[in-house]
Amino acid sequence: MATHDPTQRAAAELDKLSAAHVRAEERLEQARIPLQEAIVRHLRERSAPPGKLADHTPYDRNHVGRIAKAAEVPPLRGPDVGPPPVYDDTTARMAYAELDKLTAMFKRAEAKVEQTRDLLHEAIIRHYTARTLTPGVLADHTPYDRNHVGRIVKAAGAPSIRG
Repeated sequence: MATHDPTQRAAAELDKLSAAHVRAEERLEQARIPLQEAIVRHLRERSAPPGKLADHTPYDRNHVGRIAKAAEVPPLRGPDVGPPPVYDDTTARMAYAELDKLTAMFKRAEAKVEQTRDLLHEAIIRHYTARTLTPGVLADHTPYDRNHVGRIVKAAGAPSIRG
């Protein structure tokens, strides 16, 4: 049965948009895990130079280095490091192809997060400016706290209200 109360409709819309956004963030994390695992595996196996591996990920080479360090991948430079690895072109191409595929999946998931975030923020701003819901109620029906709701509406240039 459809409700005619604007407050209930607004809350239901925010609940739906919030759930979609949370699911999108979960899928992004599900895409991030195999990507980072593949990066670590290829760094450990010395499939290709780290900088070239980074070129096939959404990360710069410094971030790939942080991933490697967190995973305790032995460094290529420094004291007590053995001879430099010799990279095989076929192995490198296979590593790049895998990383390209995982990066594409990650970027699609990232785009979905941005899309759901934009829809959620638009609804927050709309209900805030129309005074359909108070900031506290907006926070109750979104994954954000009241302060973050305030930052969203302030960034949109909405006039401040209390409630």
